[in-house]
Amino acid sequence: MNNVTANMNIYFEEPKWICEYFRKTGNEIEVCKLSFDFEPLSSDIYKYFLNNFNKLTFQKSKFNIDKPILI
Repeated sequence: MNNVTANMNIYFEEPKWICEYFRKTGNEIEVCKLSFDFEPLSSDIYKYFLNNFNKLTFQKSKFNIDKPILI
């Protein structure tokens, strides 16, 4: 069984609020990007994911997690 971890970032990028949802399964990282016309509360995001999770489209991330990222 693979471990699954998730992370979410929410930020404002004129003129919308962007929600990036990352999930890692094994050695694969996938990302789904959503946009909101209003500042979403935690409850708004929770409701959205409850109602629409099956409709989300994930794309493979370009990051290689086997190599460390130097900043």
